[in-house]
Amino acid sequence: MSEHRRLGAEALLDLVAEAFKAEIAPALPADKRYLAAMIGNALDIARREMAVEEEALGFQLLDHFFDDGDGTMQELSRAIRSGEVNDKTNPDLRARLKAHLANELKVRNPRFLGGRGVKG
Repeated sequence: MSEHRRLGAEALLDLVAEAFKAEIAPALPADKRYLAAMIGNALDIARREMAVEEEALGFQLLDHFFDDGDGTMQELSRAIRSGEVNDKTNPDLRARLKAHLANELKVRNPRFLGGRGVKG
């Protein structure tokens, strides 16, 4: 009896993305190549999200400003707009926001960072 190994979601996405890019996309007619590129990019984003655990990125930022994980990004945005959270109350505010944005870009658009000399 042969042993069947169940592949995890990340491994499945890797297989699908590679097969799509190597076998399917090149065989498509020219008018479908843009769609194929969008599908390939979506697969890459999904793979990176799974590797990073996107929610953890937000919690890294929010845990600094709110006790016991009680805050949301919307609440942080409101606190910044109202002036409750600012450079005086949180001197590292800009650095934390920049780090959060860089982490989001590592998932959503690593080429953008790479073009600016930031490794993703």
